[in-house]
Amino acid sequence: MSKQLYKVFDEVEFKAQLLVKYWNNFYTEISEHLPDTYQPEMQELSSKLDEALSNLIDELRNPTLTLATTGTTSSGKSTLVNLLCGAEIVPVAVSEMSAGAVTIEYSKEKSLIIHETPGALWECGEWRGIREEKIYQRLYEAMISYIENREKQPNLACPQSTIFYPFRLVKESKLELPEGTRVKILDLPGLAYVGDRYHIPQM
Repeated sequence: MSKQLYKVFDEVEFKAQLLVKYWNNFYTEISEHLPDTYQPEMQELSSKLDEALSNLIDELRNPTLTLATTGTTSSGKSTLVNLLCGAEIVPVAVSEMSAGAVTIEYSKEKSLIIHETPGALWECGEWRGIREEKIYQRLYEAMISYIENREKQPNLACPQSTIFYPFRLVKESKLELPEGTRVKILDLPGLAYVGDRYHIPQM
């Protein structure tokens, strides 16, 4: 599988490099026939193409695999995420718990970032070398604070968090991913939270 992906990535990179070569040849030739007033615009086009090529090559050489969970409130998304991680790090509850998106990126070192958001009533910051139970606790406190205050403050932005963790999905799986691939799990809020009018909570 990885060999096929490498081949596809190499072909795309080759074609991108070829496009730049054609553009440079065209740029050199056309510049000789254009007034000086067109030169800044042509240089800007060249600069944007170089930047786009650089971004493309970086993404090809360091691709990102993102697995996102979605569904109705209390449907087991966070439970599934914890199973994939091999640890209880994302809060789980019978009633609505998920508030905002939580991104878990594979890393050998454990850390948590609760990003600054407008009007945040919870503690934001970065914690390195943090234990699983502390990750859970800080996320729980941020989510509960948001859920309890969102109706009183309609403009309150939901918490956004990033966890760096050596999760099971990568450590114990036989995924044949290209070297340099970043793997992320995205735990999205329940559909009832984002406006799923047809979801009726279980009584």
